[in-house]
Amino acid sequence: MNKYQLFAFFHNFYRIFPIKKNKISFIGWPEANFTGNLGHIQQEFQKRNDFHYNFIFKDEYNMSAPLPILSKFMDLIRLFLLKSYHLATSHYIFLSDNFLPLAYMNPSPETTIVQLWHASGAFKKFGLSTVSDEGLRELETKLSHKLDLITVSSKNVIPHYQEAFGVEERKVKALGVPRTDFYLKNSNEEVLTRLRARFEKKYPALENKKIVLYAPTFRDDPDRDQQLVKNFNVNRFNQELGSEYVLMIRLHPLLNQVEDGDFIDVTFYPDEKELLLIADILVTDYSSIMIEYALLNKPIIFFPYDYEYYINEERGFYFDYKDTVPGPIAYQVGDLINLIKKNNHDLNIIKQFVASEFDRLDGKASQRIVDHVIK
Repeated sequence: MNKYQLFAFFHNFYRIFPIKKNKISFIGWPEANFTGNLGHIQQEFQKRNDFHYNFIFKDEYNMSAPLPILSKFMDLIRLFLLKSYHLATSHYIFLSDNFLPLAYMNPSPETTIVQLWHASGAFKKFGLSTVSDEGLRELETKLSHKLDLITVSSKNVIPHYQEAFGVEERKVKALGVPRTDFYLKNSNEEVLTRLRARFEKKYPALENKKIVLYAPTFRDDPDRDQQLVKNFNVNRFNQELGSEYVLMIRLHPLLNQVEDGDFIDVTFYPDEKELLLIADILVTDYSSIMIEYALLNKPIIFFPYDYEYYINEERGFYFDYKDTVPGPIAYQVGDLINLIKKNNHDLNIIKQFVASEFDRLDGKASQRIVDHVIK
């Protein structure tokens, strides 16, 4: 019996207890200050009634985590004996990622299970669109069949989520992405001025400078991950653009590394949404972060320096990368620097891209999802 089956064993045992109508469970990766999809849904429920909340974070069942033995033991006791009980008696369960124990669980028919997913829109392939291992594919398929609802940003992306989760169309609803409510409610001059002042206090180098945020995604090859900053050529960026721009770099959290260099490392800044708000230009490669940044209608430059490798060896995309990304593409650092210097960006391309990825931009996705689930 593996750890996923063990958790499911306790959950299924606790099915002897009745469902608590005012209990909600949230499952996903830890969110700084609970500001992601799960946090926005919790905030919406807090407006409605007196609910009780159960939180399960995916690193809790990482048995190889470097913790003292007693501390790790107590955490596992809480997870397997206590949190599994609260999960089994929850009326609503919200996920922002896969939760493999769900494949072995037998949830109550009274429980509604909602997959919010952690990325907006559809860009890189994920889920069953990429899994080749038959054992994992079977596990993820069993998991997906337990879902009652998958929320997405647009009707246009529904077929991609059907493919990724292996579910029928009726389970996928274009109700919006909760975390995008943040951008739509906070992208005003007052908030931006206050946020900029806070960042300048923390990072004095930002004063009187524009911000270029470089946010690449990870590769499946760890050796290539180590090259992400080196291939950007920070020194050349600073030599040619340093009088006008400051470079911020945010590596994917999965890389768990901090690079040395003459830039502002914001890899572990707690809320990437704030970084997107203050950035003047986003430079990325294949990261879905560009979909949320596009909501702000600011320039995006794509830097897929290893495009041939990525398209052939990594997961691929749901659409043609070169024809669809909402911004110019630079394959060399020199071309990237020239694009920043020219500062001649067609924002209409971004508007068209947003229109294809989002059906509604009203800042009410969280409200819409909770209304749908409760009804």
